Amino acid sequence: MALFDNRRVDGIMADRGLSDLSEETKTHVEAILSELDSKKLLRDSDTANFTDRSNQEKIGFLRAIMEQNWILIAQNEKLLKVLNKGKTS
Repeated sequence: MALFDNRRVDGIMADRGLSDLSEETKTHVEAILSELDSKKLLRDSDTANFTDRSNQEKIGFLRAIMEQNWILIAQNEKLLKVLNKGKTS
């Protein structure tokens, strides 16, 4: 269950190429986004206050890893669709 507006979830997912996820994967992604939002770790979250530079750098690295994970999720979803299409042919 998403903690924030579904339009925002859809927008975040579309920005990361995740618009065509299966319902099961979409549910997991929404849960991840809700958790990140609750911790103020989404990139567009301006309420996080990390005054220590080392903490800011850590959060920057974590956000980069998170963005990389969105790419991997999108690529995996495409691979699964291709593989499943081959099974039905």
